[in-house]
Amino acid sequence: MDLNALQAQLEYIYDVRTYYRVEDFLITDPTLVRRLTEEAAGKGQSVEALLIRQSKNNLDLALYLNQELLTRLVSDNPSELLHDGNLAEFWFVLEGVSHFLYLAWNVGFERTVTQLELELQAEIDKFVLTAALIYRQRGIVDMRLLRRTLFEEIRFRDGLDDIQQQRYQEANRLAARYCGSLEEKYSFIPRNSYLVNELRRFYRMPQSHKIRHIRVV
Repeated sequence: MDLNALQAQLEYIYDVRTYYRVEDFLITDPTLVRRLTEEAAGKGQSVEALLIRQSKNNLDLALYLNQELLTRLVSDNPSELLHDGNLAEFWFVLEGVSHFLYLAWNVGFERTVTQLELELQAEIDKFVLTAALIYRQRGIVDMRLLRRTLFEEIRFRDGLDDIQQQRYQEANRLAARYCGSLEEKYSFIPRNSYLVNELRRFYRMPQSHKIRHIRVV
């Protein structure tokens, strides 16, 4: 699957641009990830992770995606046909690309980003980009089914601690409410300028404004 193309789609939707291409920061070796994160062998490891190391003047960044996951998506490419059998894998990859772009773009403006922001934006990106992909492939999208699958039938990864679990649950709750409001207010047809303007405005808000915005929509 073309990760740079996925990044370009997100950049087009939100009208953002970074000089960094996600495939230049990709690693696929789980042993290397364990060594970099000092994660215990045998502990449940995600198939996707954004690795960040910050020093005084530098930010080191890498996106880990499991090689088996990427290989499966080469032979069963969701960009050509998205279906129940490759949806979960597509969302893992999209989440990683979303995290990478959101962090890289904000760093370019010297803005700080919280983990909750990353998770919230990734959930919204899954909703928006999946809807666009299904519409392009089938000409119609069952938005209620998409929202239920993404936000209600979710199962979090084993091995999360309490703080991680709470963060994922909060991001899911906020994204579900926001995406529900998008579904009520806007038609998800291609190039709906009202929807695009809302998404671009929301993307640029800091976390506190986003949460306040979601509470009143």
